[in-house]
Amino acid sequence: MARSAPFDLADVLLKRHKCLCALGNQPHAKPELVEALDIPRSTLDDIVRDLEHANLVEYHDGEWQLTLFGQYTLDHHARYKEGLATLADAIPVINELPQDTPVERRFLIDADVHVGTAPVPDEIMHVFLDAVESATHVRSVTPLAMAGYADSFYRAATTGSDVHLEAVLPLETFERLQTLHPDSTDKAMADDDITLYHADIPVTFSLWIADDDHAGLIVYADQGVQGILINDTDDALDWATDQYDRIQEDAEPIFYRGSVRHTAGFS
Repeated sequence: MARSAPFDLADVLLKRHKCLCALGNQPHAKPELVEALDIPRSTLDDIVRDLEHANLVEYHDGEWQLTLFGQYTLDHHARYKEGLATLADAIPVINELPQDTPVERRFLIDADVHVGTAPVPDEIMHVFLDAVESATHVRSVTPLAMAGYADSFYRAATTGSDVHLEAVLPLETFERLQTLHPDSTDKAMADDDITLYHADIPVTFSLWIADDDHAGLIVYADQGVQGILINDTDDALDWATDQYDRIQEDAEPIFYRGSVRHTAGFS
């Protein structure tokens, strides 16, 4: 039997999904399907005819059952619906991103979504701090720094032994942090386990990658943090790594000589 065209398959899947799910649980004879679906026998005949034509079901030993292709299709549809649910959960966060954002769908699918809530939306920063605290290698890019969490981030990202932190931020952001927190900034600069870079950051969100284990985004709103997205899928990590590498490639290191801050290319 010839395979249905993709658009025909999608149409059949949408219209005959209830029956397909019933057969996904276990094979059924027609009388059992009539009872399970609570439909007339003549309607069921039309349904199984469509499903059979689409190679989704087959008749075997007196029962209708899913074909292997039908099992794959039903599983794929379930994952698709789960992906849509993830996107829907992330709406409050996604809506704060600009229309030309580089954030791709592959980072959003299956992400854990944390939305800031009034009256203290920045309270969800503990999600970020907890995520980096257990990592040994953290790479991050940020267009801004939340001064109230700079020290907490430094402590969380350098907890334990054999850890390393790489951070890329605008030079003016670093200089502002240095003005507000000179002691902790000097300590970070003197730490061999920290490498700081400065660059123009072409995105409005902060991004981090922890141990190639997971990646995360911090999305901002006018009143602070709008939300945090964390994803550990291979697709999400590939996208996040591409973003980090692209920005870090054009970045310049910030380093100390004695007590004087220098940037590459300047003395």
